[in-house]
Amino acid sequence: MDSSYEYCRLNDLSEVEKEVTEVEEDPKYSYKITNLDAFWNTCSSIQGLGVLSMPLAASYGGWWFIISTIAVALISNYTAKILVRCLYRQHPILGYTRVRKTYADVGQAVWPTYGQYMVLVAKFLELLFQAASNPIACGEALHFLCPSIPVSTRTWILIFGLAMIPNICLNSVILLSKISMVTIVLGFGTFGTVIGYSVYQVPSWDIKDLLVFQPEKFPISLGLLVASYSAQIFLVVLEGSMRTPEKFNKVLNSGYVFMTLLKIALGVFGFLTFGRNVNEVVTNNLPTYFLVPINTIVIFLAFTGYSLPMFAVFDMMESSARSFLGKRCLDEYGQRPNTFCKYLIRINLVGITIVLATTIPHFSLILAFIGSLSCTSLALIFPCLFYIKLHWDEITWYELVLDAVIVVFGLLIAVSGLTYSTIDLLDVLSKN
Repeated sequence: MDSSYEYCRLNDLSEVEKEVTEVEEDPKYSYKITNLDAFWNTCSSIQGLGVLSMPLAASYGGWWFIISTIAVALISNYTAKILVRCLYRQHPILGYTRVRKTYADVGQAVWPTYGQYMVLVAKFLELLFQAASNPIACGEALHFLCPSIPVSTRTWILIFGLAMIPNICLNSVILLSKISMVTIVLGFGTFGTVIGYSVYQVPSWDIKDLLVFQPEKFPISLGLLVASYSAQIFLVVLEGSMRTPEKFNKVLNSGYVFMTLLKIALGVFGFLTFGRNVNEVVTNNLPTYFLVPINTIVIFLAFTGYSLPMFAVFDMMESSARSFLGKRCLDEYGQRPNTFCKYLIRINLVGITIVLATTIPHFSLILAFIGSLSCTSLALIFPCLFYIKLHWDEITWYELVLDAVIVVFGLLIAVSGLTYSTIDLLDVLSKN
């Protein structure tokens, strides 16, 4: 977004001006965060356990992994900015004013009939698959931690999936934010340990290994990368919560540079250290004296990482309950489900993630499938199409060309990634 934009905060406007802009400030945005808070939240939104699959992605592409990581990061950074720009509208008196609150609002502005639902469905699928990947990470970590126990990976996944059920009682946003902060700290500690161990193994590296390129696997690598950079649904909210939203671009750039360097370092160093034997979750390759403490942390990260997307899924379903539930199932205000129906919905959603995790017990495949199915839409395709539609009058020809190229690139990733990840998924299912 151009730094010359006038960021009009709705809570600073007069009542008359609020009526002119036809928007009201949501109370949940009343507390504004600092630029440093925004930086760490940016890093958190593009962190996740998927980062631990970067060495596997590097094993599929070699040098092309590095190029692709930089390319996907640049594109994701750009689409996040133009998506945020779609939240604003040119006002004759107030300048560029924030008139939309969420990604779904942008979709509705573009396509009033189905745009909002299109975004929400893609978001729902992304969050649900993202949540399902966490029991898989738990199961794989336990399988490597306790090889002497005669329990299969799938059984461990089922056990940890069932252990996720208490999340149906999660209602506190404050508790959720504390969980998020712990996840960030432990996540960086885990990544740092893997990178540090890999650097210690530099004498065993062979740079020629980076010449590897597996064309049949590389689309899966791209799917993993897109999934790891799909943070647009969170960044839209993040910009709205900043005290100085005019600095959003600088904060975003800093977060993306930091996390891109981290992903490249983890991917390349991990691949050069462990070679073709690199695991889907790279911590499983660590020696025993690191494996026990680090995989214990990974298990904890998977537990906390499950809560964040599922809380969002719960809220999505409950906020739209009146559209699919009868009046007897709604609360006294007729807006959200009553207590019984709320927990019934939540237990079913958790059940879906358990079924997904135990049916497809492969961390990298499920992440690649997510990246190809919904993340490409939310992170690459939708922002460009929405930006062209909402800012057609002011968009430059080179922006139009760039947006068109990104849309085509996103479609290619979606088609190729879905094709190859589906083939691998069917192959896995046929063997089980």
